[in-house]
Amino acid sequence: MAAIHSYHKILTVREREKNVAQSAYSQSVESFEKIANQLYELLKQKEAMEENYQVQLCGNGTVSTLLSHSDYLLRLKAQIALLEKKVNKARTEMNGKQEELTEAHKEVKKIEKLMEQKRQYDLTIKWKQEANLMDETSVLQFINRKDR
Repeated sequence: MAAIHSYHKILTVREREKNVAQSAYSQSVESFEKIANQLYELLKQKEAMEENYQVQLCGNGTVSTLLSHSDYLLRLKAQIALLEKKVNKARTEMNGKQEELTEAHKEVKKIEKLMEQKRQYDLTIKWKQEANLMDETSVLQFINRKDR
């Protein structure tokens, strides 16, 4: 029974580690989603601006309007490139946190399995002891009956 108690202590520590990993993973997912949504919005702006630019080119747009659209598109492209790097970094971090969570989950499962094996072993030992005790009792009863 002492071994099961020590397994419980280990299990508590592993579950705490798993909860910390779960929290870190959730935060990394939120961070990734936030940055990815920013990138999505910029890409939508870029697409709308490019359509507007094409309309201005085909229509009667002034040179200053075309220049301002072109400058704005260049700034958007630079922001998009920066956000793409941030998204990739956030994705890498999120995947790393997911691996840590998976490992922590595996560790908890290992301890739970060890505890179950220990319980089964203890039950087997108990059953064997009970069977031996019953055998001894039966033999003693048989000997006592024979002596009468």
